[in-house]
Amino acid sequence: MAEQLPAPTTTQSAIPALSADEQRKRKLLIIGSLVVLVVIFILLVIASILAVQPQNRELTRSLRDVAIIFLAFLSIWIGVMLVILLYLVTMLTLFLRDEIKPLLESINETMNTVRGTAMFMSNNVVEPTIKVASTLSGVWRTLETLAGIRSSVQPKQRKE
Repeated sequence: MAEQLPAPTTTQSAIPALSADEQRKRKLLIIGSLVVLVVIFILLVIASILAVQPQNRELTRSLRDVAIIFLAFLSIWIGVMLVILLYLVTMLTLFLRDEIKPLLESINETMNTVRGTAMFMSNNVVEPTIKVASTLSGVWRTLETLAGIRSSVQPKQRKE
């Protein structure tokens, strides 16, 4: 009668677990990318300070071109990160739909079974037992009263 929870299903679309070496490589790649971006930004700031001077017009043009290329690279990088984020959100949604929703439905069914079992026990076992016990108690008390039998349990008498 008790229903067991279904075993979790594994799908090919699940996010694969990365080994410790792969995680370390990924962290190093991200940190390295950030360091390169910061260094390029610092170089651009230094070059822009030098380019403000009137005799450095060629440097200003070169700096402008480098800044445009840098911004284009940064835009591409942000676009790739957004695509990766979209993929991860999609995987999370699939995980919630395929794994968590059936689990919650199974838990709901189990709770309904427990609720039904409790109501059945209450209606078919507990209530009749209480009614029989109260009826027998009433009959016993009536017989005690009519026959003049004292209860075997005597109340304690107070000493004064």
